[in-house]
Amino acid sequence: MKAVYYIADDHMEVRDIPVPTPRADEYLVRIDACGICGSDVEGYLGKTGRRIAPMIMGHECAGTVVQVPSGGMYERGLKVAIFPKFFCGECETCRRGFVNMCPHANFLGVMDYDGAMTEYVCVKEQYLIPYDGISADIASLVEPAAVAYNGINKLSAAEIENAQHILVVGAGTIGLFALLWLKYRGAGHVIVSDAFDFRLDLAKRMGADAAINPLKCDFNRAIFDFTGGAMCDISIEAVGISSTAQSSLDALKLSGRTVWIGNASKMVSVNMQQIVTRELSIKGNYIYSMEDFAECVSLLSKKAIDAEPLITHRMDMSEGVKAFELLKNNRDGKAVKIVLTNNDIRI
Repeated sequence: MKAVYYIADDHMEVRDIPVPTPRADEYLVRIDACGICGSDVEGYLGKTGRRIAPMIMGHECAGTVVQVPSGGMYERGLKVAIFPKFFCGECETCRRGFVNMCPHANFLGVMDYDGAMTEYVCVKEQYLIPYDGISADIASLVEPAAVAYNGINKLSAAEIENAQHILVVGAGTIGLFALLWLKYRGAGHVIVSDAFDFRLDLAKRMGADAAINPLKCDFNRAIFDFTGGAMCDISIEAVGISSTAQSSLDALKLSGRTVWIGNASKMVSVNMQQIVTRELSIKGNYIYSMEDFAECVSLLSKKAIDAEPLITHRMDMSEGVKAFELLKNNRDGKAVKIVLTNNDIRI
């Protein structure tokens, strides 16, 4: 089978490797679609240390069951989204409900654990969530949808309802999903900020009420003008670098709050005195719970939100190297989500 391998910084290649043999408690799942996450690109460029070569990336995936273990409840041919954080379920962290932070977990396609940019993977039953009514490429978006969903769920219904103005910083996949979930939950005036006009236009088509390109205007003045001087009650940071983290704070009114979802940089620099003297609140968000993930499978299957515009490119798995090069050179921001697909594979 073919697999897209991360060999070294700025070096990917497609290799032919054996189909894996599942253990007694594992299903063999054919990968139908796998999205390329921004964290994959950052890892490929050697910026994060969270991809250790040589390895196969890929954690945004959906597939079809092709082999069932003895006693398994699912049948061959079932369409599934894969929960990619293989938590232990036994440690204190898991027992407290924080499976997303399990210290013993393996994360599909992260660090040195091989992922889903290939044709087949072996997965235990507990990490498989059946889906129907949508295509595999849309099902592969469940993972980033769940990241944003968990972040927006850090806000209560009352906070969203009472907020006059909400800012989303970053119009990549996570930021655009944050926009969709905010609108789904009844948010009123949502402003989106991004450095690419293409993505801002996409955000407006997906429901944003206003858009700001901070490279073309005074960001703080634009927020002031769009809010009539009131500033924002809430901001969502969906990039994870110093400048955007600071923007998520600059936009807030007194006692405003921000949810940080972006995770591009290990360290960021922000104005500490601004946080203290204006009594701002920062809430971190790391991926999702199993409940969040399953709920996103259900909501996307029901077409509660329209995620289709997020997919700007569909490419065959054999074109994986080309896809990473496209994202590396994505100077106009027109590649938002690339989904790699497997066509006509057999076992």
